[in-house]
Amino acid sequence: MTTPKDVILHQLGSGQSILDRLISDLSEAEYFRPPIPGANHTGWIIGHIACSEDSLVNGATGAAKRIPEATHALFEGGSPCVADASKYPSRKQIDELLHTTRAHTIEALQSFDAAKWDKPSPEGWSKDMFPTLGAIWSLIGTHPFWHIGQITVCRCAMSKKRLLV
Repeated sequence: MTTPKDVILHQLGSGQSILDRLISDLSEAEYFRPPIPGANHTGWIIGHIACSEDSLVNGATGAAKRIPEATHALFEGGSPCVADASKYPSRKQIDELLHTTRAHTIEALQSFDAAKWDKPSPEGWSKDMFPTLGAIWSLIGTHPFWHIGQITVCRCAMSKKRLLV
């Protein structure tokens, strides 16, 4: 790995691989079961990762968001996570949302002009967290790992096999 793009592409690939392993054996009911009342369930976490990534790519590139605003509202940070699966798209739809968004992210990153890496983030973005467009891309690569631990806790609460030690 020789460039920041290479590192982020690796993070996106390894993060997706871990997420896919962690959710592969969950039933529809388990996917929407929070580990404790008030905690985020796996469905919300996967939807949140997809919607956040869509917003972050929008900020880094200026391209239009691809996920409808109503879906963003379901999964935005701080939105309430409810145990009622009927309030969300199906597990299949949420999983597809993540995979489709990830493919778009990779395409956008590969075509991103490296000369813009150090340009300031867009107006309105936290300059502490996102001082540059490169910092936005950095978060895109690491954000899924913030939530992998949450999914591991969901699995533990259901006495599912430990996949990460």
